[in-house]
Amino acid sequence: MKRIPYIALLQAVLAIISGFLISKMSWIGRVGVTWFMPQYSIFKSWWKTAIVLFLVQMLVLGIQWLVKRKAVRKTANLTALIFLLIGIIGLYFTYNDFQSTFTHKLMKEKFHLGFYIFWLGWIGTCLYFLVSKQTNAANTTIAKQNSNLQQG
Repeated sequence: MKRIPYIALLQAVLAIISGFLISKMSWIGRVGVTWFMPQYSIFKSWWKTAIVLFLVQMLVLGIQWLVKRKAVRKTANLTALIFLLIGIIGLYFTYNDFQSTFTHKLMKEKFHLGFYIFWLGWIGTCLYFLVSKQTNAANTTIAKQNSNLQQG
């Protein structure tokens, strides 16, 4: 659990890369976003997109960290597994949508790659929490009690 700052830094770098790639949508995509889908105009600005993606990743990281610290191992692993499944499903549907929707095909590969990197970062965070050791308050209390019994 000591690696959380490094994971947050990695997520920041991935969010910047994703935001930059997403903002490099095709000219046709840029026109379409401007005229027909103005609610997606945030994707035209790399730094705004990066901030949104980073905040989402920090929310995922924060929820899993909190559950890992406060809940029992089974609950923490189940939570990480659920988030992992959401990430895999999100990656699959993003890929499927980009391959089957004509207007999304027009956005080009850089745009697509930005979203794929986002989902891979999500999956990576989940995998970290699945393999990391449990360090919650209940385990610490039990360990202290066992230590006191052995000393006493």
